[in-house]
Amino acid sequence: MKDHQIIAHFDGSPEVKVVTQTRMRPVLAIAHEFGYVMTSCRFRTSGVASFMFARDDSELARRRAAWARYHYEINGAWWATAAPRPTDPISPIAAGEARLGLYTYEKWPLRRYMRMVAAFTVVAVVAGVWFLSSDALPAAVFCLLSALGSGALLIWGPGIRAKKEVEYRQTLDAFDRQRLFWSYDEGGGVG
Repeated sequence: MKDHQIIAHFDGSPEVKVVTQTRMRPVLAIAHEFGYVMTSCRFRTSGVASFMFARDDSELARRRAAWARYHYEINGAWWATAAPRPTDPISPIAAGEARLGLYTYEKWPLRRYMRMVAAFTVVAVVAGVWFLSSDALPAAVFCLLSALGSGALLIWGPGIRAKKEVEYRQTLDAFDRQRLFWSYDEGGGVG
């Protein structure tokens, strides 16, 4: 799916659905620039991703969408107000990836994630002990090593996840700081 095909979806409709196989990150970047917020995503085993977006009616989102549409219609550069510069080298694609990461973390809160990992750990330990008692040593070793790995994930996972969330938020903050909305009144100041 080419950029112009993705952009055609974001025509100001209240809700938009985009199904893509290879260009997930550009879809997220374009949706944001054209004033949309992701409301759901589904990834299929075939590699196809389905995204639902809702129009963001906040003033900043409408302003961002107007500038993206203006630049796209003038010169085809939907990313013009958010183009990376030497001082802030974050591309719209990288920001889209950070948005997807944050969305995933919001969809899978830490408590839910911890319960799932703890349940897997318990099942792996029980299976490992059962395999040990039935003299299936390779399966027992595999299960107990899996339990050890998921136990380590219980200990260090929340810290790794918190660091990654901070990294995503810093990426989005830096991306928003590099945005430039030209204004004759402000002499071309940063929006």
